[in-house]
Amino acid sequence: MAKGDDIKLRKKNKSLRKKLAKDPSSTSARVASIIAAKKRRQSGKRRKCQGMCFSLPTQEDPFNETHGKQDISTSKRKSIPPQLKIKKISKDDQVYIDGEKKKRLKQSELKNQQEMSVVGKNLGKGGLQSLGMGVPLSDCPSKFICSCLNTVQNLLVDDGLLDGDQDKFLFFDPWGVEFWKSYFLGNDILESSNNGPSVQQIAWIASTAADSISQKENDGFCFTGPFMLYLVPSSERASKVRSVCRPLKAFGVHTVSLHPGTSVEHQVQGLKSCEPEFVIATPERLKELVLLKAVDISGVSLLVLDGMDNLCNCLDAVKFIKSSINGDPCTIVFQGSSNDSNVEAIQSILRKPFDTLCLDQTKS
Repeated sequence: MAKGDDIKLRKKNKSLRKKLAKDPSSTSARVASIIAAKKRRQSGKRRKCQGMCFSLPTQEDPFNETHGKQDISTSKRKSIPPQLKIKKISKDDQVYIDGEKKKRLKQSELKNQQEMSVVGKNLGKGGLQSLGMGVPLSDCPSKFICSCLNTVQNLLVDDGLLDGDQDKFLFFDPWGVEFWKSYFLGNDILESSNNGPSVQQIAWIASTAADSISQKENDGFCFTGPFMLYLVPSSERASKVRSVCRPLKAFGVHTVSLHPGTSVEHQVQGLKSCEPEFVIATPERLKELVLLKAVDISGVSLLVLDGMDNLCNCLDAVKFIKSSINGDPCTIVFQGSSNDSNVEAIQSILRKPFDTLCLDQTKS
């Protein structure tokens, strides 16, 4: 074939291809799919099977026919274990089950009463036996008091104020149980021991007061002032009492100490920023703050007089403080080593008849 004829044939084929490309109906299915794929690639669109990320074959789909997608129609449902299947209970079976529940409940209540009776026996003289273990558990110190005492004891052991090996649990202190019984009856208390209050005694007083606050708040009562007022003779005794009451902050009970050595302005600002449930103060400083209307003690329910060896020196301040309290608060007085004239002044503050407790007698 001449060179000119070859050129003519190539031009003819080229024009024919262009003609076929312009008319898709005249092309075969294979050629049409190739052309469509080329156009998709050029436009940036791909089919799912042409994606750049491919899933690996699995045992359920070894040929990767589902492309990593789970077929909901053919998926196997998890079988429910036979022990989890709901079983219909007849009326007779239901009566039997309810009877067994009531029986176990009575057994648990009986067990709790037996445990409380063992605690009462371990408390020593008097103990909870004088309350009679046939009475409900509500006539015994509550679990809240036990929680408060445990919290106080744990922190005092960490601070070194109590010996965890030698000292017994605060809940098993016989003086505390006798104090709780008198407080529960609403009687004033005179502590006739020669020494000042111990850490155990302060812990029982603070925990019992915290329990009373919790019970009244559960009944819907709202406190606008301090609940317990603890009068001390010096700032050193105030720091000791505050260290025992400080762990009760975990139960929402805040304590403030008011004593000489700190400016009155600083204490007034502290009282404005805090609403304490417990106030520990010396009589003279508290009287000064009450006259300034920096603290409202009209709603105090528990008054504790600590270290009243020289009550005659501050008797006027104590009487002024008690007259500022509405009603008759429960009063606890630690007599200490007082003379006869001081004893008469102390007894004039207490409501008669009052209970007399002695730490030495409860220990014996």
